[in-house]
Amino acid sequence: MSDYIVAIPARFASTRFPGKPLVLVGGIPMIKRVCMQALKSDATKVVACIDDERVESVLDGLDKVEVCMTSQDCACGTDRLAQMIEKLNIAPETVIVNVQGDEPLINPEHIKQVANLLQTSGCDMATLCFRIDNIKDVFDPNCVKVVFDKDHKALYFSRAPIPYERDNFKKECIDDLEFDHYHHIGIYAYKAGTILKYSKMAQTTLEKAESLEQLRLMENGMSIAVDVTLNPPETGVDTQEDLDRINKILEGK
Repeated sequence: MSDYIVAIPARFASTRFPGKPLVLVGGIPMIKRVCMQALKSDATKVVACIDDERVESVLDGLDKVEVCMTSQDCACGTDRLAQMIEKLNIAPETVIVNVQGDEPLINPEHIKQVANLLQTSGCDMATLCFRIDNIKDVFDPNCVKVVFDKDHKALYFSRAPIPYERDNFKKECIDDLEFDHYHHIGIYAYKAGTILKYSKMAQTTLEKAESLEQLRLMENGMSIAVDVTLNPPETGVDTQEDLDRINKILEGK
């Protein structure tokens, strides 16, 4: 496997959870724990793309972790990565794995898997998913679904049920799923040049409709490789309830 870096965008003034990068997860600030997990992969280095000096202070002393201050006005994590690439003069062919800053239990094996997938697939982006085993998630708009072709290239991502089981879903009571459905995992690998190209593209119709950034790439004719993991990740931290649940998981270890 070629070298790659892990980039972790983190916004301090999160709308739903202000100060989220500094909340304690198992007694450790969230951003620091995410970096520590990323360091367990075989990345050459980890870059925390942050927008507040208070966040920078908790990362002092972490070996192989570099801090890049980015604008508080970044619209999304990808824009934050684009700023980091330009500030640090990262070469266009550099492989970057984007790990969200609110994933304190990110699996290092998933980081390795998606980095390897990008390099073996020849696609513009790589990401992961896992098989859904319950009907509720298929209909949950917060659970992003993905469908892909026989070569594991993404056909579409949606908050709606895809594929739509026409005969099964029209029943008043749905007992079971008749086809495979896959839950998208929000981890991405792409080259630095792709991120810069993406950040300069205008928002697209499907991206706006679904509120899913990756659709911008697809609407511009770029390809996304999708691999299935048999080891689903823990969900990230969007609410206090999420934080409480993850802290309980860590207490049990």
